[in-house]
Amino acid sequence: MLFADTEQVSRCVVRITTAVWQDKRGLHNKKTITFLRRKCAGFNILDEEISATSASDALREIVNLDECGDGVYEAVGCNETHDFESGYVDGYDIELIPFRGE
Repeated sequence: MLFADTEQVSRCVVRITTAVWQDKRGLHNKKTITFLRRKCAGFNILDEEISATSASDALREIVNLDECGDGVYEAVGCNETHDFESGYVDGYDIELIPFRGE
């Protein structure tokens, strides 16, 4: 094969920003996850999860979101479950790990 040595790299890189403010109605806390499209490559695991389920369901799949401060992270799959008959992955969670760059 001509391209047997090339391997498709998949990477989903996101930035987390947190905003906290107060007004007459109370105290507010907003955590935003944005894709860094120029650093993403191949299969985007988080974007796929959002489009397959919903934003709220995908948010529940992130196992360590509460421990992550503001910064740049890579979203990776973890806690995979496999279909008994076929052996294919049929479920997973998402973990955010600090992104070290290229």
